[in-house]
Amino acid sequence: MRKNLKREKWISRISLVTIALACQNAVYADDVPSSSTIASSIVQQESRTVSGTITDEQGNSIPGANILVKGTSIGTISDMNGNFELQVPAGKNILQISFIGYKEKEITIENNRKFNVQLSVESEQLNEVVVTALGIKREKKALGYAMQEVNTDNLTENKSISLSNMLQGKIAGVQIAQSGSGMGGSTRIILRGLNSLSGKNQPLWVIDGIPINDDSSGDADEYGGTDLASAASQINPEDVESISILKGANAAALYGSRAQSGAIIITTKKGKQGQPLQLEYNGNIQFSKVYNPYDYQNVYGQGSSGVFSTSAKGSWGPKMEGQMVDNWKNVIYGNTDYGQYALLPQDDYIKEFYDTGVQYSNTVTASAGSDKLTGRLSFTDSRNSGIVPNHSINRQYFDLNTEFKNDFLTIGAKANYMIEKTNNSPAQGSYGLMSQFITMPRGIRLSDLSTDMFKSNGQVQNWTGPAENYTNPYGMILPDNGNKNTRNRFLGQIKASLKLTSYLNLTGRVGVDWYNDQYRKYAIHQSDGSTASQYVHSETSHKDFTADLILNFNKTFGDFGVTANLGTSVENQSYEGLAGDAGTFQITDFIWMGNGDKREASESFYKKEIQSVFGNASLSWKSMLYLDVTGRNDWSSTLPKENRSYFYPSVSLSGIISEMLKMPDWTDYMKVRASWAKVGNDLSSTDTDPYKLAYAYSKYGSLVNGGTILEMQLPDELPLSDLKPESTNSYEAGLEWRMFQNRLGVDFTYYQSTTTDQILAINTPVPSGYTSKMINAGKIRSKGYELTVTGTPILTKDWKWDITLNWGSNRTDCIELGGGIKRYTLGSTSIASVVVNEGGKYGDIVATNAYQRDANGNILIGDDGLPLTETDKVIGNMLPKWTGSIGTGLQWKNLSLNALIDVRYGGDFISMTDANACSAGTSARTLEGRDEMVVDGVLASTGEVNTIPVTAQEFYTKIGSSSGVAEEFMYKGTYVKMRELSIGWNLPSSWLKPIKLQAVKISAVGRDLFYFYKDAPVDPESAISSADYAQAFEYGSMPPTRSFGFSLNVKF
Repeated sequence: MRKNLKREKWISRISLVTIALACQNAVYADDVPSSSTIASSIVQQESRTVSGTITDEQGNSIPGANILVKGTSIGTISDMNGNFELQVPAGKNILQISFIGYKEKEITIENNRKFNVQLSVESEQLNEVVVTALGIKREKKALGYAMQEVNTDNLTENKSISLSNMLQGKIAGVQIAQSGSGMGGSTRIILRGLNSLSGKNQPLWVIDGIPINDDSSGDADEYGGTDLASAASQINPEDVESISILKGANAAALYGSRAQSGAIIITTKKGKQGQPLQLEYNGNIQFSKVYNPYDYQNVYGQGSSGVFSTSAKGSWGPKMEGQMVDNWKNVIYGNTDYGQYALLPQDDYIKEFYDTGVQYSNTVTASAGSDKLTGRLSFTDSRNSGIVPNHSINRQYFDLNTEFKNDFLTIGAKANYMIEKTNNSPAQGSYGLMSQFITMPRGIRLSDLSTDMFKSNGQVQNWTGPAENYTNPYGMILPDNGNKNTRNRFLGQIKASLKLTSYLNLTGRVGVDWYNDQYRKYAIHQSDGSTASQYVHSETSHKDFTADLILNFNKTFGDFGVTANLGTSVENQSYEGLAGDAGTFQITDFIWMGNGDKREASESFYKKEIQSVFGNASLSWKSMLYLDVTGRNDWSSTLPKENRSYFYPSVSLSGIISEMLKMPDWTDYMKVRASWAKVGNDLSSTDTDPYKLAYAYSKYGSLVNGGTILEMQLPDELPLSDLKPESTNSYEAGLEWRMFQNRLGVDFTYYQSTTTDQILAINTPVPSGYTSKMINAGKIRSKGYELTVTGTPILTKDWKWDITLNWGSNRTDCIELGGGIKRYTLGSTSIASVVVNEGGKYGDIVATNAYQRDANGNILIGDDGLPLTETDKVIGNMLPKWTGSIGTGLQWKNLSLNALIDVRYGGDFISMTDANACSAGTSARTLEGRDEMVVDGVLASTGEVNTIPVTAQEFYTKIGSSSGVAEEFMYKGTYVKMRELSIGWNLPSSWLKPIKLQAVKISAVGRDLFYFYKDAPVDPESAISSADYAQAFEYGSMPPTRSFGFSLNVKF
């Protein structure tokens, strides 16, 4: 009855409206709407709820698709199963559905309430938009140079403490190598070989169009120090939306001198237009388990020539068979509580001393957007405990990204603040933490080292007694002996873009990258015999300020399209440092600068600036043929006035062959491209300081009147008043090919670059009064190939299998050096140097001592039965022949499996772990020949085969240690490694709806799990630092780890 009454009232209302409209418009009978039309109109005035599922052509759900009510800012995104639900207001009848890589689709609602929407794949290259230099967005098909994008989908799932490490194996032709310093250590990234002999060969990092500082505050060498990651590695992966790699000078020409070695372009996440408020949580936890790749012997104990002795520094003593021996604590320090003990093999020192590392992070994000205003706010708390006891790195990130946009004006602001606290980074090198275990005689009990370790004066006892070169490892990790570094970093940017006309836009940006480091190193309890300073305190501040103004023109003239940019920029860098060295404490246990006997202060600073104008123009014909021209002129404060201005041009040509010619049906897309560019490198981009043009005084420690007189000195290096910038000419050619509905893709590039006018410091004769001088000389040529193959062998409704192959080969040669020199040394250690010889390859390893050999390659043996040596001999080269990777992703319904295998072939390095372990008798190599052995070779005196017996101790103490025979401990850096592995599960939406969750994903992850193959007895990824020369040396590297963990992602 009530229903009938309501229906009658509703019909009456419609009738009244119909009659009223009919009377009002009686003279316009043709325009009178029917009653059915009016009824429909009234129905549409009420909002209604629509829902549906978004899938691809194979029926696979598409999560994250945008659904927008046309003409409004009302919208939503599909969940992990492609489902959506949306409230549509009155008067609106069309939905727009879009997703990256698919054609946008519009559907009319009418009386429907549920939709199954199928999106069609768009040709991958035809309309893909990418971020290029200066943050300029371009269609990828229009680029005349190689640019590779990194898939960022798994960045927040399988994490590393360093963003740089997370790029390993994901870019064709790019060499990425972790150092051997463990957690918090540096990572070296080389794009397309090494162009500069003295400069910074690592790429420029750019965030949202603004270059950032990538310096490191710590660099280890042979003799110690802490190797610390560069500033770019601290970028929060939770905030990264996309990563584009501009590999060559052609791609990065618009950045000028700072991008001589390419650029890594990062775009950060922000809110999306029409996106309702979305909350997201992402959590990760990983456990790092140490393993020992090196094979130590555990048969012979401390001593020499088979006899036990507490004074011996090697493990050349008797077999450890339970015989009673004196305890070093009693013999050396007179501690009668430690009597004789049974000499027996000990447990694995490495596994017993080092901890299981734990890393976990939690991120909370809120993002939303209307049609004019978008915003994203995130907080990340990252806490990391390393394998070294008391070593930790904790970071907190705060990120805000907002943007206002209307028809004429876009204003954006971004602020990112990070605080990082690092405690007790382990010492590296020959006197570092791991080196103590390498040479420690087998049979020394760790329990003796870790208990009752202090002398009466507070110094730490050790099995060696007083010594500068040996330290008790437990003393090195004491809370009272360590280091602390606190970094505060702020990245900020303000951007405004004004639409002047339909084809003309003006954009201005101001960005700043500022960070401050406070570093303290202290040692209340010095090692017995040490004379090192007990307290060092320093504070440094870096600031990079960048501003640019760009006018953009984009207009179509018939079949021709013109895109052009004209701009100007200024880059200002400054640094300030203040440090104090206390020396030896006068009052024990009192950490204070005034408590030292030295109390020496030092101060440093620099400022440099580059001012620039730049422009580029792109001419297209029928969206199939593109010509790009770029020019940039820099004025650098680090160069003399006559050479301060330098111009960098580039030109590229590309054509979409598949649009020009009739291609087979199985070819979806084919493009050829070629480009040429010239860029350079001034002093602001090298590893040298900017003050090389004139004499500059400096202070040094005075020896007069006990150091009370201030003494100054001129530089040891002769300045070069007409210094010129380095200049790099490069060209490349490539092919991009997509087939079988984008299920098979091939990208191939050949490139070559030549760098001249290298900025070098060379040695000078002593009578000149200088030790070195600056010159412009040298010509370096780098060339190589890059190949990426992508495929989707399986694609059905429930199954999808993707595979990606990356491969790259590079060779760098020195064509000439000039300046009267035939060899330039990149860096040296006691056992070898890394050099560039004129006419030779970049990175040759020259041994301090090498085996003498006859014409047939046989080792020459002396009359004592031991090898003869010679000096200054090239024994290898540190650069790999090629690098590659295999990445794969397998998806079945809600389950996914991702794996990455990383490959390196070739490249030599010297293992000082092996050299020092052999010299000390702790290596398993020294088991053979303890009583007698004969060295393979021929006698130098007679030419006969050697038959003279020696002992293993005599042989290895001669050829081992830092002054040993380098080639005996040189290995190939070849490896095949399981870099990443993850298994993920997206929970069914039917489980989540009752608890109001949009999506939940749970993953099990692993990183650096194992080697399928490696040539070296140590971890081949174990260079002492990220410096170029350091890639040839492994010095007591930290033991490698395998990481296992879990991640959880929840969207509300």
